[in-house]
Amino acid sequence: MKNLKNKKILYLVTQTKWGGAQKYVLELAQYFAKNNEVHLAFGEITEQNQRFLTQAKKIGVKTIPLKNLVRKIEPTKEVNAIFEIKKLLAKENYNLVHLNSSKAGLLGAIAAKLHNLNPLNMRLRTVYTAHGFVFNEPLAKIEKTVYKISEKFSTSLENAIITVSDFDRQSAIENKICNPNKMITIHNGLNFSEYDFLNREQAREKLALEYDKKYFGTIASFYKTKGHTYLIEAIKLLKEDQPKADPPLAEKSGLLKNHQFIFIGDGPEEENIKNKIQESKLEEYIKIIKSEDNDWKYLKAFDYFILPSVKEGLPYTILEAGLAGVPTIASNVGGIPEIITNQETGLLTTPANPPSLLKAIKTLAADDNLATKLAKKNKENIEKNFSLTQTLEKIEEIYLRLF
Repeated sequence: MKNLKNKKILYLVTQTKWGGAQKYVLELAQYFAKNNEVHLAFGEITEQNQRFLTQAKKIGVKTIPLKNLVRKIEPTKEVNAIFEIKKLLAKENYNLVHLNSSKAGLLGAIAAKLHNLNPLNMRLRTVYTAHGFVFNEPLAKIEKTVYKISEKFSTSLENAIITVSDFDRQSAIENKICNPNKMITIHNGLNFSEYDFLNREQAREKLALEYDKKYFGTIASFYKTKGHTYLIEAIKLLKEDQPKADPPLAEKSGLLKNHQFIFIGDGPEEENIKNKIQESKLEEYIKIIKSEDNDWKYLKAFDYFILPSVKEGLPYTILEAGLAGVPTIASNVGGIPEIITNQETGLLTTPANPPSLLKAIKTLAADDNLATKLAKKNKENIEKNFSLTQTLEKIEEIYLRLF
């Protein structure tokens, strides 16, 4: 396969707070830096993630903070960010800019367009990866409309749009976001050799978990879209799911007696999640563990993995749980059903639906053979269909077509 060589590439991301987009950007930067000069620009400079910056330094990629690029909508900052990015583009004479996230996608696309209007500037190619369109989130109608208009405008200025799931591509087509011929789905992939999972005993020791319990675990930032509150509601239903006669069903089944739920993460919804756990009197059953670097290392501490999201692109955590051999429960949203086939490689639940989550929890807890079968099939699926090599080669093909 032909390789992209001797180009100057800028990756632009709204923030360094660790997540799927940040992992994606660093993997691309590392790969393309082998034959090209690669820079990485980021916003939200008051909350810089050291893991992100350390990794960028390790792979020899120049990082550029953008003081006006922020996650919140602030019109003055937005305008200033456009000109800050435009100034950077003019100074560095990039051949290609690859935009990530809605905010960076919009402002970066405008800056690139303004840059290309100057005939003295080297022509800049623009690629945008949509890590899940914001208009697919459960928002008010007016908010959805604003985000659709924003995406339509930004994609009209970009040369190629990558969606990480077919779901996102189809939703963009249905909402007439852009010409379907400009969009291509390229699933996220894993570099299998970098995953050195702790074994069950080591992981449980590190997380201070008991050895004689079973654990349902989730690893996700504490954002509303990750659906933690619906999982809390499902656990509350499990606690309340008992006949009037003694002993209670929960004690009969041993589910709550012998199982605990682990939430690994941090983020803006942390206090709301803690308050909901307390209000529901579930402190005994749910343990919150602050997110660290490489939380995937602890996946084998769990007997089951749960991702109760209401919106997703193509989440790395589902791929990582599958690679770790942990049976998985996940919402039927975004690109998740492109990884998980219900009852074959995992269990899919209705999003924002605690009873659906509860049913899946009970199903796996009651059937070890099913859990083992699902985990085995999903591990085979991940190893066959979701390698990082496949992802990088497909993205390189997109880049090459633009030159």
